[in-house]
Amino acid sequence: MTSQSIPAAQDPRVSVVIPAYNATGCIGRAIASVQAQTEQNFEIIVVNDCSTDDTVAVVSGLAAKDGRIRLVSQEKNGGPSRARNRGFAEARGVWLAILDADDAYKPNRLERLLQLAETQSLDMIADDITYYDSEADVEFGDQRLDPGFNRLDLARFLRASMFRPPLHDFSGRDVFQYALLKFVFRRSFIVAGKLAYPETLRDSEDFFFYTECLLAGARAGLTSEPGYVYTQRMGKISKRQSALTRTHVDRMQVVTGVDLLLSKHAQLLSPVHTRLLHERRAQAIGLNAHERARDLVHQNQVGKALLQLAKTRPAWAFSVHLLLRRRKSWLAKLGGKA
Repeated sequence: MTSQSIPAAQDPRVSVVIPAYNATGCIGRAIASVQAQTEQNFEIIVVNDCSTDDTVAVVSGLAAKDGRIRLVSQEKNGGPSRARNRGFAEARGVWLAILDADDAYKPNRLERLLQLAETQSLDMIADDITYYDSEADVEFGDQRLDPGFNRLDLARFLRASMFRPPLHDFSGRDVFQYALLKFVFRRSFIVAGKLAYPETLRDSEDFFFYTECLLAGARAGLTSEPGYVYTQRMGKISKRQSALTRTHVDRMQVVTGVDLLLSKHAQLLSPVHTRLLHERRAQAIGLNAHERARDLVHQNQVGKALLQLAKTRPAWAFSVHLLLRRRKSWLAKLGGKA
C-alpha cells in the first residue's frame, strides 16, 4: 500500500511484535516487509527497548503514515524477552507473530501460515528460514525442514534443537536448530496458559518459550516453505560480523534455561524429554568450552586452550567435529589444485 495515511485495523487478524534496540539501520526494512504482506489485516507493535539512536524517530515517522504501526517504549532496557512480553500484552490480534528488528518476512508469509494454522487447528506454526548475510547483502539457504506440512511434538523439537549433529555424523552439512525458528502463536492459547518469554534470559529465550508452549499442550506444526529471513550474526558469505544484529550469545544462559525447565516442570517432563534436555545442557557446556579454547588458540595460548578442553569433556566432540570438517575442506582444495 502506498497511501500516505493508512488507518489502523479495528480487529487485526495478526499482531506483529518487533522488539527494537538501537535498530536505526534495520527497523525500516523489518517494518516494510510486514507492510508488503499479502495479508494486510495486521498491526505492528514496535517495542523500543530504550534505544539511544534514532530508532524512535524512524518508527514514529513510519507510524505517522500508517496507523497500523504502534510504538511503545520500555522504561528501562530489559532485553528481548521482556520486550516481546510487552508486545504480547499490547496486542489485539487473533494471532501473534514475532519479528526481530534485523530480520524480515517474505511477502506471503503471514497469509500462508495463518491459513495453514487455521485449517489444521494449530496453536503455533513456523516455517523454514532463509539466511541473510547483511554485510554481503545476500540471501541464501537450502530447505532444511521436512518437505510439506508436518506436526511437531516436544520430543521432536528437543531432538532438533541440539547444537551439533550426532558425533557419528561428520558430513559437514550445516546444522539447523528448530530453536532458531520463529513461530506464530494463537493469542488465546498464550493468554489462557499465562505463557510468557523468560525475562531472566537474554539467550536461548526462544527455546525456553517454545518448550513451555509444547508442554502446555500446544498443537504445533511446521511447513517447509521458507518465509522468515534470518540475519546471521556472522555472515557465511562475507565472513564478517553483522552491523545490524544485537544478538548476545551466552552459552551458559542455555544451561540456566534448561535447569529452570527441569526444575519448573519436573512433573510434566517424560524420561525422554528429561534426557534430551540434559543432552542439550551438556552440549551447551561443551560448546562454551570449545569456543573459549578456540579464542585462546587465536591468542597463541595453546597450552591454556588444551587445559580448557581437558577440563570439559564434551568440548572435545565439537573440536573433533571442526577438525574433520576442515580436513574435508582442505582435501577438497587439494583435489581442486590437482
